[in-house]
Amino acid sequence: MGITKAIAAALLASLALTALAQTRPPHKSPSASTAINEDHAAEALKDAEALLQKQQYAQAEVKLKALIATQSENPQAWFDLGFAQSHQNKTAEAIASYKKAVALSPKWFEAQQNLGLARAKSGDFTAAASTLKIAVTLKPTIGGQQALAAAWLSLAQVTEESQPQDSLAAYQKALELDPANSEAQLGVARMAERSGNTAAAEQQYLKLAAAGNNDSIERLIGLYLKQKRFADAETWLSKYVAANPQNAAAQLQLGKVLATEGKTQEAIATLEPLYKTSPDPKLARALASLYLENKQYPAAADLLRPLIAQSPTDAQLHLDYGTALMHQLKYPESQAILLKAVQLNPNLVQAYSDLAYAAEQNKNYELTIRVLDARAKLQPETAATYFLRATAYDNLRMYKPAAANYKLFLGVAGGKFPDQEFQARHRLKAILPN
Repeated sequence: MGITKAIAAALLASLALTALAQTRPPHKSPSASTAINEDHAAEALKDAEALLQKQQYAQAEVKLKALIATQSENPQAWFDLGFAQSHQNKTAEAIASYKKAVALSPKWFEAQQNLGLARAKSGDFTAAASTLKIAVTLKPTIGGQQALAAAWLSLAQVTEESQPQDSLAAYQKALELDPANSEAQLGVARMAERSGNTAAAEQQYLKLAAAGNNDSIERLIGLYLKQKRFADAETWLSKYVAANPQNAAAQLQLGKVLATEGKTQEAIATLEPLYKTSPDPKLARALASLYLENKQYPAAADLLRPLIAQSPTDAQLHLDYGTALMHQLKYPESQAILLKAVQLNPNLVQAYSDLAYAAEQNKNYELTIRVLDARAKLQPETAATYFLRATAYDNLRMYKPAAANYKLFLGVAGGKFPDQEFQARHRLKAILPN
């Protein structure tokens, strides 16, 4: 999913260029000798702006450069050139053109704003903030408070990471000027969450989410997941998935939340149709884990086998696949896969336990003992590891260490394993000297 934090980079595409043409600084009345030249320049500018209206930006750029060659002090021509260049992703050139427009007409709101947005688009948020701080002190030529609110919103976005307090103030100013602006509302909520005021953030997210704002729903879900409020996360994820059925990431997240809540069967039911239509490796891995948890071992193995082929150095995949094989009583294959898992990651504790059991079932008692000893260096012994080691030694007729481990097992078993405790006592009587 992910929350969109892109800085607005359309560069005032919605503003009418014909209206902006009225923002040129006033000139003195031309003399008779210059009137013809200025008429030609005005006509050339009109033609270029007509091309901009048609979104023919490359052609407009050519005309504007020709115009600037003879009208280098015309701020509107530089502004329009920057506009054309920005729409061709010529960001550096657009910045240079807007800077020229600003230098010629420093109190022109739209020129300052577009320069700030172009700098933000280039990734220079510090310079963008400096420029936008000037823009918000100026009066928009058109658009009134909404245009000014947009400038405050842009300022909030470019300062969000570096100056969170200034960012919050800018979001609040944007909201004051344009109370219905959902981006400003979301920004205020996001900054509240960042500052630790999660209750205020939640209320704002809920208000926006109820109005169908997808960004706020995503933020709300993220907040609930951080707080481990999985039931609330499930509720909003379900709503989000219903409204966005093609969003595979949201469906995967819903499956994970359901699994966390212990609703394994529901999680599987959520992810299986998604996997059939979109067999993504991440999805296959999540579904395989659910199959393992639900003891659907053949289904898990079918998914894990090709995943290992794709990621042959992934120790966890080897552990999961080896476990699936072990539960299908395919002990030789399981042993080989689990041995590879511990070779890939010697600290993968669970792999040692399963490997020791698979080796014991294969009557590879020496390997069982070596694996259990290696595990003991990573994690404390358990009743199960003592018993498994004891039976391995017993089968090797190494009765002294077998007896020692049977005793250790009985010392920690505490009646929780009655069958194994009976076997241990029986074997101690058989192998210990009278």
